[in-house]
Amino acid sequence: MPAVTCKYFTTVLSITNKEQETFTIKAGTTVEDFIEEVIKKYGAKFGQHVYAEGILDGKPYKTPNLYLNKSRIQWVLDYPDGLKTKLKDGDLLWFGLIIGGGTVNVSGCMFQVQRYN
Repeated sequence: MPAVTCKYFTTVLSITNKEQETFTIKAGTTVEDFIEEVIKKYGAKFGQHVYAEGILDGKPYKTPNLYLNKSRIQWVLDYPDGLKTKLKDGDLLWFGLIIGGGTVNVSGCMFQVQRYN
């Protein structure tokens, strides 16, 4: 059976209390199905932090903060099937917002921003 690895960042990390874990999945499992399985394991709070919801052009939307193999699942060129993409053995999923570091200049003062994850 295929196995996928999940890495957890920012707010979802505080829910899982682990940086990563590996799941064995059924062949043919989609990204959407898998997200729902992880939400069942960690609860509704996990789902609230994984999905961003709102209204766009008068229509409701729901999109996950999720990277599959280091590319956002919403990137159509990488994943034309989006959430219906079938997972395969060895896939890597990153859950949560990815925060980087850098230097910020605010009113002439330089601040060093440390990498969060």
